[in-house]
Amino acid sequence: MEAILENEYLRLKVKDQGGSMTSIFDKMKNEECLYQPLTNSWQGQDIFIFPFIARLKDGYYLHNGKKYEFKNHGLIRYMTGDMLSENKRIIVSFKSNSETIERYPFNFEANIIYELIENEIKITYEIINKSNEILPFELGAHPAFLVPGRLVNEYFELKGNTITIDKKRKLIQMELEKTGSFIKGERILKESNVIEVNRELFLKENTLILKASDINEFELNKINGSKITVKKGDAPFVAIWSDKAWGNYICIEPWFGLPDYLDANREITEKPYMNFVDVGSKFIYSYIIKVN
Repeated sequence: MEAILENEYLRLKVKDQGGSMTSIFDKMKNEECLYQPLTNSWQGQDIFIFPFIARLKDGYYLHNGKKYEFKNHGLIRYMTGDMLSENKRIIVSFKSNSETIERYPFNFEANIIYELIENEIKITYEIINKSNEILPFELGAHPAFLVPGRLVNEYFELKGNTITIDKKRKLIQMELEKTGSFIKGERILKESNVIEVNRELFLKENTLILKASDINEFELNKINGSKITVKKGDAPFVAIWSDKAWGNYICIEPWFGLPDYLDANREITEKPYMNFVDVGSKFIYSYIIKVN
């Protein structure tokens, strides 16, 4: 099932599978802004990441000593939610069930809410703890923005597209080990307010993960003159990713959490940057995508 929100600036499409966006259409420029999957590239477009970001070391974690296995980027991407479209909002709601409990032994409700405000999309996540114990989780967004470029032999050249931030500063990178899956530490990437998003970047960095607590906005400047601004709110990390071969897109992903470290602690409650919701309480996070 798919729902549509529309105003004079934008037309947004959202599906109940994973609660993810399938189209952001700029009516002012008559152009699509969200990646539309190519047959020989990534088949996603957007992911509601919960309750783990990226990969767990050896594919499992422990809770109270019990082992639980997990796929990449969590549960919600594989679930179909209950969709409600009302009062100029789209809400997609996901609830724990017997299958989720086998892999994540907590009762929860996870909602994603979409609103259009002129040329901006406000996206809000609600994580509600319905267990009788504290609920540990990670949370992330994963929108893929369509970018112009050109085909060169066997890859798509992104050169010329850039991401800028508010001011020049030392950019701190959470460095991945050689497989590009797990954190091995952190380092200074460079001192700048510009990130060149091209094939060379993604050949070098499988995913560029930046500490972003003091950065408010990431602006994607396309070579055709269009811009997408991600106002990332309180998220402490932002990941930047694209397919190093056929990806005519750039993902700008606000994250509350990280992939596992190489020397990962298996116990879920002892993992670094884990978030917690008290019994009966709610965690709320919003970020904004501005199209201009």
